[in-house]
Amino acid sequence: MEATRRPQTPRGARSETGGQKNLAVPDQLHPRVMRLFNTYTLIGGMLAVVANYAKHGDIVALDSIYQSLLAGYTDDVEKYTNTEPMRQTIRFIIQYGWQQAASRITFERFGNSNYKSREIGDAMRTLQKTMLLELVYPTVEPSLPLSPDLKKKPKLLWLDTGLVNYAAGVQSEIFGKDDISDAWRGRIAEHIVGQEFLAQTPSFLETRNFWVREEKNSQAEIDFIFKSRRYGIMPVEVKSGHNAHLKSLQLFMQQSPCTSAVRFWGQPKSEDKVELPSGKIFTLNNLPYYYAGMIEKVMVQ
Repeated sequence: MEATRRPQTPRGARSETGGQKNLAVPDQLHPRVMRLFNTYTLIGGMLAVVANYAKHGDIVALDSIYQSLLAGYTDDVEKYTNTEPMRQTIRFIIQYGWQQAASRITFERFGNSNYKSREIGDAMRTLQKTMLLELVYPTVEPSLPLSPDLKKKPKLLWLDTGLVNYAAGVQSEIFGKDDISDAWRGRIAEHIVGQEFLAQTPSFLETRNFWVREEKNSQAEIDFIFKSRRYGIMPVEVKSGHNAHLKSLQLFMQQSPCTSAVRFWGQPKSEDKVELPSGKIFTLNNLPYYYAGMIEKVMVQ
């Protein structure tokens, strides 16, 4: 696969294009914006957490707020079900499920427990209705319509990345990192991108998707498939590194009619024209993580 890099021309953030504000961050401001986004990724977006940090700037002081939030979710178990076995299963997930964030999970013996697949599955789906978590199922289709395969292992996303960091005990992994893709084997970077996608979804019924190919001699996975009003669908990878390492993306683009793909990373915005061995050419949009919550607006600029 061959690619040529075309940097985006930095423009002032306040300029106007076609009546719409230009959202491009000048390259000289990128490190500062990236540090701010990393802080947001670390603490999360819960209102009480953000308000406290904005006032005091003390991450350690947020522990009591996280603890209060987790205790509240656990206390609310009584509202979710009328059976004690289900209450116990839900409590287990709330206590130990954060460590599985942004991972594909199996219900059977989830979290090294003795729970059966049906028990965990029922409890997970109950928590999903409360919007505490989301089970993101894969699709095997490289084009619309996207049909989630409910027989395959889902990916677990929680309601807030800051809570994940605290409850899973990985705050130190993120603190001070220049690139969040280096933290927790890239799972926090993937989780925050998934949360940013959720935040810009207008419908409560719309879910996230990712793509897999699970054939005997051909295993591949794309982190997310973003449904775009302008582009139809776009494959999204969340990782740093050279294009040659995006083998799953190559395979997807070879099978798909898509002509645009996105890679979120810690570097400034840029664009590659990528030629596959078949001769197909597609555009790889390299976007900083902080653009994940406005991908539709950024892509049209």
